[in-house]
Amino acid sequence: MPFRHCPSCGGTEIRLEFGKAFRCGACGFLYFHNVATAAGAVIESDGRLLFIVRAMEPAAGLLALPGGFVDPGERAEDAVVRECREEIGWAPKEFEFLASFPNRYEYRSILYNTCDFFFLVRADGLSVKDLELDPEETAGVRFVRPDEVVMEDLAFESTRMAIGAYLEYKARIRVNSPERYSS
Repeated sequence: MPFRHCPSCGGTEIRLEFGKAFRCGACGFLYFHNVATAAGAVIESDGRLLFIVRAMEPAAGLLALPGGFVDPGERAEDAVVRECREEIGWAPKEFEFLASFPNRYEYRSILYNTCDFFFLVRADGLSVKDLELDPEETAGVRFVRPDEVVMEDLAFESTRMAIGAYLEYKARIRVNSPERYSS
């Protein structure tokens, strides 16, 4: 429950409706706790994927993709650029939409349902020396070969799904590659 007392009257008769709305039984105040939006970058460099090591809860110490919540009035595409700049001090210039997945993000005892948008960034030559990490958000970075990603080390279910979508995308590219047909 996001709050114990009604923000309108202070009453304690708060009940959940429709799985996302909270109604005060005393005054009728209605609060919709709708889905939040986040954006993340699947950054591929020289056959490896860039992961950050989370410095903060939730999931401190686990791996994640650079990204975060979309601000009010902001496009997901702009958010992924901003979040990369904030977390790793580097921002993609070009990227393409990869996939979106639902996620659940618990922060300070409030559960946020999110819709996470993931973008594929190709950045060959990118290395740790090109990055400037924000120590409040990012405890480090790791470049990992896609076939060596340990899904249990990833902070969020949507990140696991995004890596799965990336692997499927790469498999489709290999299957449909023109050199496959050359003699």
